[in-house]
Amino acid sequence: MKAVLGLLIALEAVNCAQLSLKDARIDDLEGQQIINRSRLENWQTRAMRDEQTIEDLQKAADEAETALPDGLELVDAGEFECTAYCGEKYPHICGEGKGITASGAPFTPDQTVAADQSIFPFGTVLYIEGVGVRVVQDKGSGIQGKHLDVAVSGTHEDALAWSGYGKHKVWVMKEVNENDGE
Repeated sequence: MKAVLGLLIALEAVNCAQLSLKDARIDDLEGQQIINRSRLENWQTRAMRDEQTIEDLQKAADEAETALPDGLELVDAGEFECTAYCGEKYPHICGEGKGITASGAPFTPDQTVAADQSIFPFGTVLYIEGVGVRVVQDKGSGIQGKHLDVAVSGTHEDALAWSGYGKHKVWVMKEVNENDGE
């Protein structure tokens, strides 16, 4: 009986030790949970702050992009469908590719844009949102109405992969005539 009692005492001691280990493990896990919750809150706060910083920087970039020198103004022309074309040599799907536009000006990637002449005559300076400043120097049989074809550098594949495909707000850049108000 003494042996059984000793065995029961030993088992009780083991159970107490196991409970103590379990309690310690539970305390450790609860502590880690508190730490991880705090980290999550810090990350969420930082992410929100970073998102605000990105929005502020984007707004500043957009404002800087549309800032004009004195004497110029932007006149809203509406929204236009924008596509791209390349200057690969003739014969080529993008056009004759001889390096000269319909206006007689040289094909200049990142400057030349083709437009419907009834809307924008040659020489019209446009600001295309997300694209930049372009000059109407070309036209094309498929460029009618509210459609602009932007000259890009590189190959035909580069023109097809141009990131600016789609609708963009467009403004005509004009000189301010100081005598208009008098």
